[in-house]
Amino acid sequence: PPPPPPPLPPVPSPTTAGAASISSLVTKLEDLTGVDLDNLSDAVKENIKSGEAGERGEAYVVAQFSLLLFIALGTVPFVGDALSFTLGPGLVGVGLVIVYKAAVDLGTNLSPWPTPADPNTGRGSLVDTGVYSLMRHPMYSGLIFGMAGLSIATDSVVRLLLTVALYLVLDAKSDYEEAKLIGTYGDDYRAYMDKVQDKIIPFSLLSAVNLTDGEGKKEE
Repeated sequence: PPPPPPPLPPVPSPTTAGAASISSLVTKLEDLTGVDLDNLSDAVKENIKSGEAGERGEAYVVAQFSLLLFIALGTVPFVGDALSFTLGPGLVGVGLVIVYKAAVDLGTNLSPWPTPADPNTGRGSLVDTGVYSLMRHPMYSGLIFGMAGLSIATDSVVRLLLTVALYLVLDAKSDYEEAKLIGTYGDDYRAYMDKVQDKIIPFSLLSAVNLTDGEGKKEE
């Protein structure tokens, strides 16, 4: 009879193969970085165990990793939908009201250009009442609130990033506009700036209802 076939070589189990691959990868990383990963791992474990529980800033770590998880998921569980259906439309409504009130308060000063109307024409005047007594550029504020609300309502990261870009443009535009207003109204506008220190975002108003600590308010 013919001789029996030679035995097949042993096939490594998936677990053994995976462990060998990981070990090989670790060795390559150590060679590449010059870092002993075993020692590093042991040090990290000891650092995690060190310190008194409750006094190591655990709340910050929980908040950090929770936000990273929510960003990866693209939503906040149990809260994301509520924000989309309430906060988003609410901000849009607030923005529309502010824009409308700002336009009404401006009256004949209303213009798309960041240069003030000439007072000598009878159309230009310094407006410091109404919504302009709360912030110097309420129309821009309304646009920002409205676009932020639309971004939240539609769960659009792109819209939110564009809203940030819009804020930067309006902030620069308002600086240009205020230089022109100082050129037109001089000390009267400087006094208005001292009186109403919030330019676009009404930090003082938000602080009054405990939504901020007034961090955006300028120091006198």
